[in-house]
Amino acid sequence: MTTGFTRRTIRIPAQTAPGQDPERRRSRRRFLLIAAVVVGLAAVGTGIAIWQPTGDKKPVAHKPVAAPKPTAAATPKPFDPNVGAVLPTHRVVAFYAVPGAAATGPAYKLSSSMLSRLRAQGAVYQKLDPAHPVDLGIDLVVDVPDRFKGKGGTYSHYVDSSTVNQYVQFCEKNHLLLFLDLNIGWAKPMTVLNHYDNLLKLPFVNVAIDPEWMFPRHNGVPGVNLSNVRASDLNPVIKAVAAMPMKYHVPRKILIIHQYRGDGDGKSNPYAAGGSEIADKAHLVDDPRVDLVIHIDSVGGWPGDIAMKEGQYKKWVAGDMKKYGNFQYGGFKIFYKLEAKHKLMTPAQVMSMKPAPMVVTYGN
Repeated sequence: MTTGFTRRTIRIPAQTAPGQDPERRRSRRRFLLIAAVVVGLAAVGTGIAIWQPTGDKKPVAHKPVAAPKPTAAATPKPFDPNVGAVLPTHRVVAFYAVPGAAATGPAYKLSSSMLSRLRAQGAVYQKLDPAHPVDLGIDLVVDVPDRFKGKGGTYSHYVDSSTVNQYVQFCEKNHLLLFLDLNIGWAKPMTVLNHYDNLLKLPFVNVAIDPEWMFPRHNGVPGVNLSNVRASDLNPVIKAVAAMPMKYHVPRKILIIHQYRGDGDGKSNPYAAGGSEIADKAHLVDDPRVDLVIHIDSVGGWPGDIAMKEGQYKKWVAGDMKKYGNFQYGGFKIFYKLEAKHKLMTPAQVMSMKPAPMVVTYGN
């Protein structure tokens, strides 16, 4: 039995032969008595009744107090990327721009007047559809297409990080969404996406990609030739953005794919750039972990342009959504200055299209 005392060996002297010194016998008896007391005290320390009184009264032994049972910790709820997701409960109204390029869109320069204008534009859509609160944002080109190869030989370049960070801080401060708009050129789409991986950890940062300026087979130059991309060029980006919410514990993200020209599905040569922008749209991966938006961004500015753009939306969004079932939402772009040369499409006209666009952007 273990006690609180230091364990030592007790050596009992050998018995004294008859006629041996009485003092030695008394010493031995004292030693045995002390040893018995020590053992008894040790037993009391362990809670075991060594000595029991005589009589009718039953002895009471000291029972060890049982240690309290540990309470089970509450099981944490698994992370849910649906919590805080913008779509489908909200609508996005955003200003487009290449930083510093006034011709591209209202967000080319950060200012309080630009923000006020964005808020006013969003309020119009909010009034038209109160059931879907408007989330404001900026669609910022951070990977700019070029007509020259550049040092990397990619016919594109990144906007400097200090400028991009200014937009990030501005959006965070003013509760805006930020779409990092990638134009790719000859670069590998995943290389460009991964360049901004650190920013995509932020819950308000999303992605847009413009196939119009992509040349994955290095068979053209942005701004000079028409592009033609395949689902296999876009699907890695879709899957990567889809994986980000669980990876970074942020709400489900939005991925905008701009569409400027038609599909190649059903055509004799779907890979002809003159005939289609996306060769096999039917093969875009359907991943419910990302909110994929096909965004019509052709440019008008002449009589009949509104009807043309409405027709594109009906075919490339409403029709393809029903036919392919691999994207969930439609988007639409209006150009303030270019299209105002004839007649600017009103928010009411935008909202009259079916399904109503859930992402509306404005360029210049």
